[in-house]
Amino acid sequence: MKERERLEERRAIAPVISALILSAVVLTVGGVVWAFSQGAMTITAEDYAESVIEMTDTISERFIVEHVAYGDQEMKVWIYNYGDVDIDVKIQVGDVTHPEDWIEIAEGGFADVEFTYPAGSGDELVIVAYTRRGNHAYYRYIVP
Repeated sequence: MKERERLEERRAIAPVISALILSAVVLTVGGVVWAFSQGAMTITAEDYAESVIEMTDTISERFIVEHVAYGDQEMKVWIYNYGDVDIDVKIQVGDVTHPEDWIEIAEGGFADVEFTYPAGSGDELVIVAYTRRGNHAYYRYIVP
């Protein structure tokens, strides 16, 4: 009889052990899923915050082509940044872009760009100043 009682005791232990193993597996898988989702949400939140800040800076850009002077095939363009953020600018006249590197203009600052551009008297030039963030300022100039 003792043999039979020992077998019944062992049968009672088997469901407890299997329940513990199953619980451990469920908790482990749950922890892995939670850690993955936490990491993914952190990255998503950081990307969202960066894009909102970049969009705010893009909206805050304010600049204008203040003045243009032309003489002896030399053109000089003045740009004024009256916005709340620093900007990087390039100038395009026709199909030509000047300068090769971006011009940094602090908020409230001026920049002037000098370059050679062949044009005849009476020619109409469309000058486009554009920033890294994609904003544009246009200026129409008629060569004297």
